Amino acid sequence: MRYRFFVFIVSIFVFVAAKPQSVYDDDVFRAFERNYDSLLQGHYMKMNAKLLDKNLRYRIDSFTPSHKAADLHDTVFINRLRSIPSVVPLTYNEKVRANIIYYIDRIGDRVGVMLGLSKYYFPIFDEILDKYGVPCELKYLVVIESALNPNAVSRAGATGLWQFMYATGRMYDLRVNSIVDDRRDPIKATEAAAKYLRDLHKIYNDWTLAIAAYNCGPGNINKAMRRSGKDTFWEIYDFLPRETRGYVPAYIAAAYVMNFYKEHGISPEKLTKPLTLISDTIMLSKDLYLGQIESVLNIPIEQMKELNPQYKTSFIPGSQGKYSLKLPFRYINDFIALEDSISNYEKEKYFGNKSEERTIDSDVEYRDRVIYHKVRRGDSWYSVAKRYGVTISQLKSWNPNSRRSQKLRIGDVLAVKQKEAYKKPAPSTQDSIATETPKEKALVAADNQAIDNRQTADELKKKADGSKPKQNVVKHKVKQGETVAKIAKRYGVSVDHICKMNNMTFKQASKIRIGQVLRIK
Repeated sequence: MRYRFFVFIVSIFVFVAAKPQSVYDDDVFRAFERNYDSLLQGHYMKMNAKLLDKNLRYRIDSFTPSHKAADLHDTVFINRLRSIPSVVPLTYNEKVRANIIYYIDRIGDRVGVMLGLSKYYFPIFDEILDKYGVPCELKYLVVIESALNPNAVSRAGATGLWQFMYATGRMYDLRVNSIVDDRRDPIKATEAAAKYLRDLHKIYNDWTLAIAAYNCGPGNINKAMRRSGKDTFWEIYDFLPRETRGYVPAYIAAAYVMNFYKEHGISPEKLTKPLTLISDTIMLSKDLYLGQIESVLNIPIEQMKELNPQYKTSFIPGSQGKYSLKLPFRYINDFIALEDSISNYEKEKYFGNKSEERTIDSDVEYRDRVIYHKVRRGDSWYSVAKRYGVTISQLKSWNPNSRRSQKLRIGDVLAVKQKEAYKKPAPSTQDSIATETPKEKALVAADNQAIDNRQTADELKKKADGSKPKQNVVKHKVKQGETVAKIAKRYGVSVDHICKMNNMTFKQASKIRIGQVLRIK
């Protein structure tokens, strides 16, 4: 009897002790911690190594804020949440409380890093979310989605700050190929997230359900609503996937922490560049390697990759159009002045003899082709659009007879437009010659004869003089404030030309001295 009583008491103790731990082991927080650990491996975070080591190494598992969340009464959290300006209802309950305690009492040191990063990212998010009519407070989703890590990748393959899956990213015009992944681009990904959240809100007319659908997809939300017979998040809570149940409470807790961190003795980490670095974006017109930019402008490749996380490799196909490059502001003017020289720097080393293969064939064009989808059981406007990587509005515009109905009927046939690449036939040389008129042929022959006559006269003159024609060489004395780029522009030559005339490398040219004499042909 005593033995059974002892087992019963131990079982209760284990159950009580394990209950709060199950909250902390939630999938949302495991993903957060994985993304946070990945964040610390970035170039700029390593540059802050001394600062982060000082604050994180010994506190990572034993952080105790000066005002623990667990010691506060529920009314404190309720009143503080009510004071946050928010269109999204910030409901308070035991689940939200557990999440707030996790953020503050368990990982408050990491929250300090998030706060430091937010000074760089949040102004970007605020502007774009406001542009698309989405509540600015939804920027707190990025805290739980990616820990503010643009290179975050989930186990399922969701990528970037806003954790887009491949298919959803395509629906909102995010390019994903072997060279670029726009899901990692803070600006493009935020625009796509704003559009996606706006579309989800149009479906449910409820921001809390839109947030939940952002995590698990509208299909799971609709299924939970059908099974429960209810239409609000907290009413369908028990019918949602496990991760989504913890997603909305984690969002509310993130909103609380990002607004009331001071009350708990947490302060933003004073991270250095690029967070305080002024940068600007330029559109490229030439194919470039980051190594070429590094050699000419002395910008570390790691720094450029951190500012441009969307590029998977060191190659940027600028000649293909719509490819941008973000650089520290102080390098922008130099890059614009030296773009030709940068693209030509050690061209054979970077591009070899196959440099033309790295650009898009100018003879390739795209045309629409129509394919047809037969509606099956379970299909919806959303699922069909997602399958073919188009938007719902596009799908409805291509099927005017069906768009009036909210639900698709089994057996209906939908038209879907897809882009198809094809190569235009290049005109042959014979075709070009055949199109010339007799008059044009005569003019071409006359021009060729005149060129031959001029070349013959020059050759005879050289033989008579017995010497080569003189070449004028101009010498320029470097003045204060002058750069090789400015000197080249003044004389109408390239920087590469001046470097060759003076046997200098690009690095040497960037360090010319006042009074130095340069030879200019």
